[in-house]
Amino acid sequence: MRDGVEYDFRSLVADCVQDGGRRPPLLPSAFAAELEMKSFTNGKDDKPLVKRLYEAAFEEQFGKATELIYNSLGWGDAEAAQLAEVLASGAAPRLEDLTLNGNKIGDEGWKALAAALGKEGAVPRLETLHLNRNEIGDEGYKELWVGYKNKEQPELVAVCKERGIGLY
Repeated sequence: MRDGVEYDFRSLVADCVQDGGRRPPLLPSAFAAELEMKSFTNGKDDKPLVKRLYEAAFEEQFGKATELIYNSLGWGDAEAAQLAEVLASGAAPRLEDLTLNGNKIGDEGWKALAAALGKEGAVPRLETLHLNRNEIGDEGYKELWVGYKNKEQPELVAVCKERGIGLY
């Protein structure tokens, strides 16, 4: 927040997501790959330590998560695919509720999420998936309330129905 700027909820959200906002979580292997392209200003090679710390924190926190809320972050298909990779890995075995409202996720992102949710053991406890206000296209859709469009992504809906996951 900046001095002299008055914020309401919407303006705060808009400020937080400008320039890419918060990125989706990374698997430890992807984090390690990105870390290799970085350098530390202190001149030390702390990468092995940082990798171990990230991996331990990631496994602990995602292992405990029952609810993940990623609303209004400006995420599109690439971010949805990145999140799908994390979910498919089985990193969130206790996840019950996933909320992705108000993003820009389109057909390719939903296909990636459907594939992740359909993977055996990926998110065994998932009960609800919130998808309102995203950019779901017309191709291949049937009638179902998803966001403000009376349409559905067939692959995602099929996986959710098969698993008994509420789709909102």
